[in-house]
Amino acid sequence: MKISLDPSLDARRQDVPSSTVLSSWYDANAAIQRLWAIQPTGGEGSPAMRVVVMIAPSPDGDDANLTWMARGPGWEQELRQQLAGAVQLEWIDGPLPDEFEIDGEGVVLSLLCWRDATLLQD
Repeated sequence: MKISLDPSLDARRQDVPSSTVLSSWYDANAAIQRLWAIQPTGGEGSPAMRVVVMIAPSPDGDDANLTWMARGPGWEQELRQQLAGAVQLEWIDGPLPDEFEIDGEGVVLSLLCWRDATLLQD
């Protein structure tokens, strides 16, 4: 599925309780630069919500991979507890083109990026 970095594009469907939880979680985790919440389509049963994050580079330029390895499992557990359901947390590394592909299909429920300083460069 294609995902856009353009914050002016609204999520295709608003899931208000999930969006509120995700917004609060994003606000509380300054290391997360961007977040996309995707509800997979098709398949059996109720597949896990995919939460895709891009981690902000550290001030000293260290690899975001270190932050992901240290914090990723805890973040996923937090989201599962707060959303009371199955969550699959994924990390993508930037910089990214304005539109990019990720595996699978789904509907974007939330796009959070107010902390991304690259939006101010235009």
